[in-house]
Amino acid sequence: MEEEEANNPERVIILASSSPRRKRILEQLDIDFDVMKPVGAAEKNFKDPYKTVKYNSSLKAKFIYNHVIINSLKHKSSIIAGFDTVVFFRDKYLGKPSSHNEAFDYIKLLSGNVHSVITGLTIIDILSKKTFTDSETTEVRFRKLKDREIESYLKIESVYDKAGAYDISGLGSMLVEKINGCFFNVAGLPVFRFIKLLEKVNYKIL
Repeated sequence: MEEEEANNPERVIILASSSPRRKRILEQLDIDFDVMKPVGAAEKNFKDPYKTVKYNSSLKAKFIYNHVIINSLKHKSSIIAGFDTVVFFRDKYLGKPSSHNEAFDYIKLLSGNVHSVITGLTIIDILSKKTFTDSETTEVRFRKLKDREIESYLKIESVYDKAGAYDISGLGSMLVEKINGCFFNVAGLPVFRFIKLLEKVNYKIL
């Protein structure tokens, strides 16, 4: 009986995110999902990056629940998934760059160093009204980059919607020497941690 419920086709995942990279990862997992953007959710940064990502991922999931899903019979069996990813280095957040110069400075700062990519994830099971929140951390080492390499990268890849000014799933992979932890986490959706949270509400991918 549990297996039937876990694989119920009506249990759609609601991705509370506008990130095309998260959408692409869910597509690769062959998950039935819808996208709802939490436009208007007021994110916050705290001194503790783990508090930040857990707060913001929960905020996004709850925003969709409160503003879109709560009165919808269509989604009564759905699971809302919210995520928040930060690049953290030397006690500072490196967010989405607002200019070419800021993007250059971010990558220059990370060059030859190890930084942390931390993602918070929250799921809300509408069926049971249960909420679960967790986080994942990946350590990323950039190779030592010349200024001309940074400029060449920024000419080719659009980075203004990417924390830390790089996309590891794109050409940004050439900036990376090695990683310690989940690769998909750096793209914004830690697959293993996400699967473990889904299992808590009896949703199994395999």
